[in-house]
Amino acid sequence: MSSQPVLHVRQVTHGFTDQSGQRLSVLESIELQINPGDSVAIVGPSGAGKSTLLSLLAGLDVPETGDILFQGESFSAESEDARALIRRGRIGFVFQSFQLLQGLTALENVMLPLELTGISVGEAKQRAAKWLGRVGLGERMTHRPRMLSGGEQQRTAVARAFVSEPALLFADEPTGNLDRRTGEAITDLLFNLNRETGTTLVLVTHDERLAERCDRILHLENGQLLEVVE
Repeated sequence: MSSQPVLHVRQVTHGFTDQSGQRLSVLESIELQINPGDSVAIVGPSGAGKSTLLSLLAGLDVPETGDILFQGESFSAESEDARALIRRGRIGFVFQSFQLLQGLTALENVMLPLELTGISVGEAKQRAAKWLGRVGLGERMTHRPRMLSGGEQQRTAVARAFVSEPALLFADEPTGNLDRRTGEAITDLLFNLNRETGTTLVLVTHDERLAERCDRILHLENGQLLEVVE
């Protein structure tokens, strides 16, 4: 496994300007390294900027100052299209609201990231079917999202996130729309796959039980990101 950090955040400061023209600081001089295979939880009060930080870490936005490197490549100096190319096939996402396309089957939803990388339809279908089987949905591949339970939809989303074997997976409140029992099953699945595949896992969560299962917990508040040492 490479010794190079998957993510390297260097002196990142970011904020917004409100309607009155006043600048609102969200992040101040953030420094962070996340290594291959790590599982990291980002926690903090609502409004602290967790979603903003996640957007920057994933290259969906760029910081006002500082730099963010993904596997040694700087997001900050790249255009939106160039950042999308860097992410493609190398970064996966799992969202609280599942973000499945309602008109597609579970199999077709999982195939999408592969098809975007130019893989043939046949190979994409084979790999997607394998991953749906791996998350326990081998018998539900032809079902559309409305025919699946919340837990099954999130399992489909997890399969979609892992199907391209990304180096890094971001999960934003992955159990937020699930009951406790289903949420724990999804949590087990995420951490099992983290160990089995070596994919680095970065979670944004309010769920203390979920955060405590990570190797590291980072607390964001008042613009500062501090590691929680137990």
